[in-house]
Amino acid sequence: MKVSRKWVWIVSLMFVFSMVMMGCGSGDKNNGGNTNQPSETAGEGTKAPEDKVSITYSQWGTAEELQRVQELLDQFMAANPNITVKLEGKDWGSYWDGLTANAAGGTLPDVLKTSYAFIEKYAELGIFKELDGLLGSNSFPLADVDPSLLGLHQYQGKQVSMPIDANVIVFYYNKGLFDNPETNPKGAVYPGMEPTWQEVADIATKMTLDANNKNPGEDGFDKGSIKQWGLSLVPGSTMDWFLEPMLWSNGGKLINDDGTLALDTPEAQEVLNYFIDMTKNSNINTTPAQMEGLGGQANLGITTGKVAMNAGGSWNTTHYKEAGITYGITHLPKFKTTQTVVQPAGVAMSASTKHEAAAYKLLSWLAGSDGQTALAKQGFSIPANKQAASAYLETAGSEFQIFLDAQQYGIVSPFTVKKTDLVWTYGEQVMKNPLAGDGDLAAAIADLASKIQ
Repeated sequence: MKVSRKWVWIVSLMFVFSMVMMGCGSGDKNNGGNTNQPSETAGEGTKAPEDKVSITYSQWGTAEELQRVQELLDQFMAANPNITVKLEGKDWGSYWDGLTANAAGGTLPDVLKTSYAFIEKYAELGIFKELDGLLGSNSFPLADVDPSLLGLHQYQGKQVSMPIDANVIVFYYNKGLFDNPETNPKGAVYPGMEPTWQEVADIATKMTLDANNKNPGEDGFDKGSIKQWGLSLVPGSTMDWFLEPMLWSNGGKLINDDGTLALDTPEAQEVLNYFIDMTKNSNINTTPAQMEGLGGQANLGITTGKVAMNAGGSWNTTHYKEAGITYGITHLPKFKTTQTVVQPAGVAMSASTKHEAAAYKLLSWLAGSDGQTALAKQGFSIPANKQAASAYLETAGSEFQIFLDAQQYGIVSPFTVKKTDLVWTYGEQVMKNPLAGDGDLAAAIADLASKIQ
């Protein structure tokens, strides 16, 4: 019995040896003899996959927007022929519903577009892969992206997404109204590049006219017959992109680190009362009712021909162009420091991707200089990566340099679930009228604070 086992062992060993030798011979004759794809473990995530691999990329957008995304993916695949990327495009609403369902079902895309406003919500679902290790091991040049953008795509101090575009809030004025003596009889000048609120208030006073061309403060001024306003601002309806940076500008905040409302501090109260006075007493800013009569959107006030200045996003330039007006752009007015909001979308990797190397390759291309330059040349988005700045200006025009410059003034105030409820669910209904001087401000703040507890 012992001899029998010994011979079985010897025969088995000879068989294994012969198979190994055959494998070596096959490899010499045909480099493609091994058809098994190598495993893409975390340690290998810094390398591009050697064999062909297919990954998915998902984002929201219109048909036109998704076509531009496909053009970018085609460029990536041309540069990386071993990686095939399948685009999964959806509209805004179904995209986020689908992402939640995919997370529950374990069918997340390998790479996905993210919004700065939903980082916490989806990070808590565990769908994002932490990127710090991959970015570090691949020496991704993080200095090419402004810290204010990177900060909005972090969760608990970890980078979970990389910014790829940089919509920014600035301040616009209607040059036509300023240049026409009939609409500017007092000769008000354009606001400077980093104006103070006092400067803007003085200009707005001169640009506000009643039916008899009188300005606020002049004898006989009739606030009931205003035909032109210096400003259109509705702070209570634009808490996230206008009121919040103005609070920061004065040393205040919209929301505390623990998620509670921060509007009861002296710094915040000074800002709130300033805007109330500007609307209710100085009469240089439209009331919400007046704004509705002009079209309803404060950030498009200058397109009506009845408003001299308004705050708005970089995306508003398309509307101004369509309205046929000539306009100028400055940074948001300041109380103490110049501040703004940057609203960057980003790209993230699924925590459950089975193709880490290929997924990182795509993510780093989209967020890196090559992908960002390709994005800039399309002429529709402001790149988040500074290396693509020249390509953006060549396409969009040198007058849009301010959108790149403004990123340095962006506040780092990531969205939480409470903050989302604050600015998009409760903020407008509670604060819109009180911040125009119509209602009890203290009661409104107390009501808002109770809603987000």
